[in-house]
Amino acid sequence: MTGSPTRPDVEGAGMPRWVKVSAAIAIVLVAVFVLVHLAGGGMAGHTP
Repeated sequence: MTGSPTRPDVEGAGMPRWVKVSAAIAIVLVAVFVLVHLAGGGMAGHTP
């Protein structure tokens, strides 16, 4: 027994699942935001 605080048999032991899910949702939202603006459909009334 090495006394290591991490368990190598558990995948992703260093980061909780909710952090991964939140990061994935944030990446998807940013990607959708960028795609909408590149397509010219977002915030049309924002420019004079």
